[in-house]
Amino acid sequence: MLQKYLTLFFIIVTLNTQGQINCQYVNTNNLRIQKAVDFYKEYLTEFDENKTPNYSEYWNKKDCERYKVPDPIAYSISSDYSKYNFGTQKTIFYAKEYQDYVHLKTLFADVDSSKNITVYAITNHYIKFYENSKEMYFISPIEVNKELYTTTQNGYITYHHPKYVKFNKQRSDSLILQIREFEKKWEFKPIKFDYFFTKTQDELGVLRGLDYFIGMEQPTPSGMTFPKDKVIYCNGYDEGYLHEVLHLYLNPHYELSPVNHGLIYYLGGSLGFSFDELINKMKKYPETNLNDFETIKTKDITLNIYNIVIGVICKIIDEKEGVKGLKRLLKYKELNTLFKTEFNLDKKDWGSFIKRNLKKYQTKK
Repeated sequence: MLQKYLTLFFIIVTLNTQGQINCQYVNTNNLRIQKAVDFYKEYLTEFDENKTPNYSEYWNKKDCERYKVPDPIAYSISSDYSKYNFGTQKTIFYAKEYQDYVHLKTLFADVDSSKNITVYAITNHYIKFYENSKEMYFISPIEVNKELYTTTQNGYITYHHPKYVKFNKQRSDSLILQIREFEKKWEFKPIKFDYFFTKTQDELGVLRGLDYFIGMEQPTPSGMTFPKDKVIYCNGYDEGYLHEVLHLYLNPHYELSPVNHGLIYYLGGSLGFSFDELINKMKKYPETNLNDFETIKTKDITLNIYNIVIGVICKIIDEKEGVKGLKRLLKYKELNTLFKTEFNLDKKDWGSFIKRNLKKYQTKK
């Protein structure tokens, strides 16, 4: 997941930086807009210090019954840190009244000491007044833009996609076969879930109410999974993004495991690449000291060395013991114990061991 790859950087930059909400829209004398803005500003403060709001006070009953997090923008950059806490400068720069709702656009940004601006997101929120009432609630961007999308059901998967995209049932059937095989091996029960997909990041942004979010210009396929709501958002991989589906099954049980994401790399690839392709990408770094692979970063966003190395460890154990061994790996709480127990290796010996096995699995291409 591209967003997960960027999460650590964002949290370091923005943690505990709530900032003031500024208003720069034209219609300052419109009473309905003023009320909608006050409602929206109150909602944003509910996320201060990474708290979780009572969504039922801001979203309609139908959305809250369907999703634990009915707001598709709230965790659109990072799945575990609210987008509303990104940036110290929050500016509502557009406010327009329609018959059914008020539309607000907000810029989330930071300004450094040299007055350089870092833009994190430009969002769209739609606020509707209850009929014959002063009470308000948010309308989902998915509902506002519903004429752009259609729904296709295949098995337990409810796909949501742009109308111009012709649904590829063969590709979906292939994904379902992979899911059924995984469920059988791992003894998981089937999960019914919603799968939102688009061709591009821009289209996915519109679906979720975003004109822009940092990283959306990246051309690689990416996605985010919300296991509690049983929802996947992805772009660039159409009906068959196995990586994100595996998060639905594994995260509720093993999300805190240092092995979990690497295992998903091994089983489902990442960002449009198969795991074999990712292993071969490591040929670019033959001199890298992999004793400290946990902290090595590259400029290639598709090359997460940590997850590739853990994926190789999973591959070694899988070939020897199958799913039983992989389940054991997921129980380790830290890597020192894993390497010592499974391979009798101290940290100084990790790099040579990893390189030998990378070379073993890499192809000549």
